[in-house]
Amino acid sequence: MDCDLKLQGGRVIDGTGAPAFSADVAVDRGAIRAVGDLRDVSAAHTIDCRGSIIAPGFIDIHSHSDWLVPGRDCAALVEPFLRQGMTTLVGGNCGFSPAPVSARSRDAARASSLLIVDEPVEPVWETMSDFLDGLEETGVPLNVAELVGHGAVRAAVTGPLEPAAPSDDELAEMERLTRAALDAGCVGVSTGLGYPPGIFAELRELAAFARFAADGGGLFTSHVKAYSCVSPIYQSDPAEMPHNIAALREVMRAAREGGARLQLSHLIFVGRRTWATCADAIAAIESERDAGLDVAFDAFPYTAGNTTASVLFPPEMLPHLETILQDPEAMEGVKALGRAVFDQIGFFLEDIQIMNANAARFDAYNGLFVGDAAARAGMDVWEFYARMVVESGRNARVLNHTYSGHEGDEDALRAVLAHPLCSIETDTFVTARGHQNPASYGTFPRVLHTYVREGLFDLEEAVRKMTGAPAERLGWRDRGVVRAGAAADLVVFDPGRLRDTATFAAPDQFPTGIEHVFVGGVHVVDGDVYHADARAGRVLRG
Repeated sequence: MDCDLKLQGGRVIDGTGAPAFSADVAVDRGAIRAVGDLRDVSAAHTIDCRGSIIAPGFIDIHSHSDWLVPGRDCAALVEPFLRQGMTTLVGGNCGFSPAPVSARSRDAARASSLLIVDEPVEPVWETMSDFLDGLEETGVPLNVAELVGHGAVRAAVTGPLEPAAPSDDELAEMERLTRAALDAGCVGVSTGLGYPPGIFAELRELAAFARFAADGGGLFTSHVKAYSCVSPIYQSDPAEMPHNIAALREVMRAAREGGARLQLSHLIFVGRRTWATCADAIAAIESERDAGLDVAFDAFPYTAGNTTASVLFPPEMLPHLETILQDPEAMEGVKALGRAVFDQIGFFLEDIQIMNANAARFDAYNGLFVGDAAARAGMDVWEFYARMVVESGRNARVLNHTYSGHEGDEDALRAVLAHPLCSIETDTFVTARGHQNPASYGTFPRVLHTYVREGLFDLEEAVRKMTGAPAERLGWRDRGVVRAGAAADLVVFDPGRLRDTATFAAPDQFPTGIEHVFVGGVHVVDGDVYHADARAGRVLRG
């Protein structure tokens, strides 16, 4: 027998952007052995792929599902990922990695894990080495790579809600923790500058973390401080420079000073009045790249994204948020500020859909938009939202709409997705309870069907954006491509039947047309059958 598996008679899209070609693919011992006319090669198992596309397994460069991977029900939960062709996820994004943890941050890490999972994760690890070793011991259903989060590191040293800049000694301890995580195999450093404690970080600190990433040979990724044209985070005049552009420039400067390769996370434009800044944002990124900064970005193909309900509040409120939201006089000031900012960006509480309120009194409203939920509860919309944030312990999960478009107007979204520097990501997670994000079920099929059909790019470029492009950003030479010697992470799909069926109203719907998925040569999706017990993934260390 020459090989374990032969995919026969398909058209190969190899992940580089090159034109599709007819070929067979031989797989042996978890790797691609040969690609070409393999009629003389015998195999233990042969699959007829005539009429179908053979492509690299899709790489999700921006995921938060690393928090659910250690759980006992992980294999069942990640089924939607594998059924849409995903074979690798990169976790630890937005500064929010499962490690490191310390006595100072352990309670906060446990509590904030409820943003991602149904039951709080009890960290039984301290270091990233411990965390990755644990994943290898239990096995993973798909490949997992980790970024180390600036927020996790900062919280471990100074606490999760400390607004003061770190001292020299504290920054030295942060460097030690970050370098240890990179040495353990993390593929880079992430920042989440819209959330505490990342929201408190200033340029000196950010440039230092960019340098840590660069010295460790990893990627520096950033959820920037503002994605709307006006933000209470900045005191500058948005008429002179929209705040989302200022946020991009800030982190690009930090990356440049630190000598890092920069990946801008989920390039979005929040609120109807922010969409018009898309061209300026892309121009700013292109200008930095032309000047020598290695910068690219990623995006999801939807006009809404999941986040925490507390993301709306400015940094000065965060250390005492619950006290403020429960003070009637203080709430009047919150409402006035919120309405003023919302009017300027064209985004409102009524544009927010509840995924999981994470509070018994509010869970009945999961799936509803906040305005409708408040009306059903007989409450003012601001009072409803404030109570949900407080009673959930800041862990209410929501879908914010008007991200780069809304209701048929997707010009900004399409401009981002079509750009050659854009990789496709999900920025999502799945849970057993609550209302899901359709991105968990349909991201990659949506790009391959909807946006290819509309002429945004051809099928080869779409595949590159979710395979070869993210692999290149992460420095992986043996993944994201179909060629001899590469890992046998593969997806076979029928382009004629491929459809994403998940919607914001009914998100938990599997796509059609994904026929086979292989992780390390193991057949994990075979038509409608998902082999949850395969545990075929690997922990990918840098």
